[in-house]
Amino acid sequence: MRTVVGVAVVVVCLGLTGCSLFGKRQAARKDHPKPFLGSETPAKAEIAAMPGDNNGPLPGANGLLAGRVVVEATEQPIKASILIKNLDREEAKRADLDVSTDDSGYFTIPMLKAGESYLLIVRANENGELISRTLYVKPPNPTLLIKLDKRYTTASTPPPPDMPQLRDKKATAGKEDSQGHNKPAVSIDPPAPLPDQGPSQGARPSDTPTRVNPANIADGGFRRIPQPSVPVEIPSPPPVAPGSPQWESLPDQRQPARPVPGASGSVRMPNIPTPVPSCGLYGNRLDNFALYDLDGNVWEYKHDRRGRLMLLDFWHHNCHYCLLEIHHLVELQRDYGPYGLEIVSIACETGTVEEQRSYVRSVRGRYGINYLTLLSGGQSCPVVAQFQVTQYPLLVLIDQDGTIIWRSPHNGMDEHAHYALRKMINDRLVTRQTQP
Repeated sequence: MRTVVGVAVVVVCLGLTGCSLFGKRQAARKDHPKPFLGSETPAKAEIAAMPGDNNGPLPGANGLLAGRVVVEATEQPIKASILIKNLDREEAKRADLDVSTDDSGYFTIPMLKAGESYLLIVRANENGELISRTLYVKPPNPTLLIKLDKRYTTASTPPPPDMPQLRDKKATAGKEDSQGHNKPAVSIDPPAPLPDQGPSQGARPSDTPTRVNPANIADGGFRRIPQPSVPVEIPSPPPVAPGSPQWESLPDQRQPARPVPGASGSVRMPNIPTPVPSCGLYGNRLDNFALYDLDGNVWEYKHDRRGRLMLLDFWHHNCHYCLLEIHHLVELQRDYGPYGLEIVSIACETGTVEEQRSYVRSVRGRYGINYLTLLSGGQSCPVVAQFQVTQYPLLVLIDQDGTIIWRSPHNGMDEHAHYALRKMINDRLVTRQTQP
């Protein structure tokens, strides 16, 4: 009996202990719930509370231009000013940006629009002379090397802000006063009456000032030298017989000047032929260039151009991208040739003249080229050198005044570049002609 009562007491105690432990486990589960291991989408409030990346690029500001500016003749760096013009957006054309490089010529231009075309006018002051360079770029491009020279400077090139203005030598001939103002080199006092010397013409009294006022010269400040009383006889010339010549004529031994075709007036200039090949490109202005065509005839820009706009195409027959570009050029000549577009391609070939003609003629026949083709004449062609042809194909658009208004981008012709070129040609040839 005692054994049964003891077992019952033990069972009751164990039951109470188990209920207490169970309650603690349930409370522990409520206080510390098990984390969810699935892929729930966070709420909008949680997303707004997440920290943002403040170091990332701003929208639309991932275009970067960086590089160095040097002097072309010495390859030495120089501090320069860079004028940036946006060529794609009308609202940005009125907000030109002007930045400066450091003393070592390095520059960084962030916050530009990637993929848009920009015009850079780089200029510097070298020993009192304005040296400059104009180029077309498309960001991002962090490896620009810009070489400046005075032959690229024209009358329209803006000077850098730190270039001193030359003073007039006549205005600065005098000395400067304590306040930095220029004094005139010669000072003329106002007219003053001379002291009365009386009727005598003798020596000036000792108390009379010896300084003579130049303004009183006309009033008798100096004694006049009397004329000689003895008359001087001037022999008269011998009489001339009627009908006799007034001078002795000599035979004319000069050779007659060669007349220049189309020249007017009495001045005759010698007809000096233009050397071939040759090029006169001064900064952004083309004066003239001369090359041979496929038939060996001389083509000269100044005399043989026909269009209001000229598009130059530098290419060669082994360039895959050059051959792809021919299709677009044929369409441009067909669409805008009647409005005044003239495309001139310059084949930069190597080998003998006959080999160059054979390469170009095969390409013209295979692709149906409908525009003029010239031969550069080898690797030392001045036209290729002055246009700075560093890639193929290179397209250059020139207006009727000889000013370069567009160059193909350095990374090649894409859809954006083709659209920009066609729009520029259409605006200058078609839109302007249809306006009232």
